[in-house]
Order: sequence, then C-alpha cells, then structure tokens
Amino acid sequence: MSSIVRRVRTGGVGRARFVTALRYARMRVLVTGGSGIVGGYVRRALAPAHRLTCFSRTAPAESWDAWTGGDIMDAGALRRACADHDAVIHLAAVPGPGRAAPADLLTVNVIGTVNVLEAAVACGVERVVLASSAAATGFSFQTRAIEPRYLPVDEAHPDAPQDEYGLSKLLAEAACKRYTERYGLSTVCLRINHNWCVDRAGAEVAVRCGWAGRAGMTRERLWSERYRRALREADGEWPAPGPPPPRNLLWAVTDLRDAAAAFGLALAAADVRHEVFLIAGADTCSLIPTPALLNRHFSGVERRASLTGFDSLFNSAKAAERLGYRPRSGWRGSDFAAWLQAQPEGSAA
Repeated sequence: MSSIVRRVRTGGVGRARFVTALRYARMRVLVTGGSGIVGGYVRRALAPAHRLTCFSRTAPAESWDAWTGGDIMDAGALRRACADHDAVIHLAAVPGPGRAAPADLLTVNVIGTVNVLEAAVACGVERVVLASSAAATGFSFQTRAIEPRYLPVDEAHPDAPQDEYGLSKLLAEAACKRYTERYGLSTVCLRINHNWCVDRAGAEVAVRCGWAGRAGMTRERLWSERYRRALREADGEWPAPGPPPPRNLLWAVTDLRDAAAAFGLALAAADVRHEVFLIAGADTCSLIPTPALLNRHFSGVERRASLTGFDSLFNSAKAAERLGYRPRSGWRGSDFAAWLQAQPEGSAA
C-alpha cells in the first residue's frame, strides 16, 4: 500500500480526502477478469503507475505483478484476493448474450458484481471501477428496432435493454449505486463501447486471451472477420453470439488503448462517489460520413449537437469533464488501418 494511502486511511480524514489522494498514490489494484482481452490492455496502461493483481480463472497471457486464480462466484476466494488492495477494477463477466443461458449470464454479471462489492466493503477497499457497457442503453443487442430519442446519446438518454446482457450491466450499475449509498464505497461505472484492438502488438496478445483464445482467433482473422467486415460489409448478416450489426451499435467504436486509459483515469478521479460514464471513441466504425448515416437511418431524430465528418453518435463529454478522458488513438490512423488499406477491395482477407 502506498504511503499516501496509508496516511489518509489512518489519519481519520475520511473518504473524500482519500479519493483526492488517489490521484497521487501508487495503488494496489485487483483486476477481476484480468486474463481477458480488456485486461491485457488495462495492465499495459496502468502497470507503470500501480501494482496490479490479476484475479481470474485462467492464467493471463502476460506477466502481472501477481496472479490469483479464482472465480468471482466464489465469495470467499474473492474476499481473500481483495485483502490489502486499495481499489478493484471489475472486468470479469459473461461478455454478451448467447454465450450462456440467460439466468447464468445474469447470475455471473449481477451477483458476481455484488460479490465484488461485498468483498470491497469487507476489505476496506475505497473504490470499485466497473466495466459496464453501452449495451445498457438497449441499442447494442436490440431484438426489435429502436431509435435514439436524440443524438448524440449521452448518460441522460433513457436506458431500455431488451436483452439479458444489457440488462445485466444496467443492474450491475444499480448495485454499485446502492453500495455507494449504503457503505460510502466509491463506484465508477464505465460504459465501454465496441472495443477494437487496432495496434498490432496489442492485437497479437489479445487473440491469445478470453473468447478469442478459446476460438483459436489470429490477429489476421480478428481484423478481417470482425473489423474489416464492420466497415465493408456493415449491412450483412451478423451471427450470434458475436458483435451486433454496426447500425445497432450506432456505429460506435473505441480503440482499446483509450478504453484502458479510462480505467486509470477512473481510479485517480477526485470527488467521485458514484457515477456512470460513457466511454467511446471520437469517430465511427463506418466509411460513410456521419451526416449521411443519419440522413439514411435516423433522419427524424433530434440532433442536440452538430455532427460532422465521422463524429461519434455517443457523447463522452461527461467523462471528459469529470475524468479528463480524451480519446487519443483511433482506428483510422492505426496499424489495422494500414493493413486494411493493403487489402484488395473484394478480398476476404
């Protein structure tokens, strides 16, 4: 534990001062589900500043400061893992509908989150950062077509998930709010959104992790079957389980390096008790400019901001103001973009 954190905890100055001190402290951070794709990016983003422990069922593909094998459904193991940590980043979850029976998905994603919150309270952890999802809005896995009330979508937009995954993330956010109100635990929920591994080095690691590792994915296949297809065959069939059609996602995309940086910002943010933040890239996963997309698909939807070029249909202004989040990467200038440009237009590669 950092000396700053220790002084704040023992000095009787309270949680608000503790949260302010986090900005300057080297923390011990437990990362649930750290062996997954997002976990690898979080490790690379945060390792220079913090001591990171991966808590996961399988060993991570990269070296962490520590790895503890365990399952978030094992409350005892989770509590033991939380001991002597200052914060928790909660990534572990069933990553989408169709990957487990609905009841099982809800159990892991909601009760698993409650287990994390219970362990955090029991061990004196001061902040939990939840990997929520923009699927909580209801757009991502919609089973019947819905339109936004207005654009760009922000945190005030009504949430109406039609699927069990989006519902599970909305309920997990509600659980976080409840634990903040009941116990004073600081909780930050990041609605990360259609994350792409567009740097070559990161993608090479990512395909050895999580669902990609289990599917025998390669970087070439990831870029071709997922990202290239989203750009060049956006209106095609998208089998489940898997990513939704780009239109359902409102063409959102986030460079995973930016999403990972947001977790670091959430750890350090001062004066945050409980908040939900939309984390999205600055542009879309479309080759069609945003005004043309809107005229084609959402011509009657209220526009609350000027959307030009390839502007995102999600508004991360709250995260910019409260966390200092600014997407600094993006797929258009990435290793993936260079690879895509080298592919023949009709190529399946």
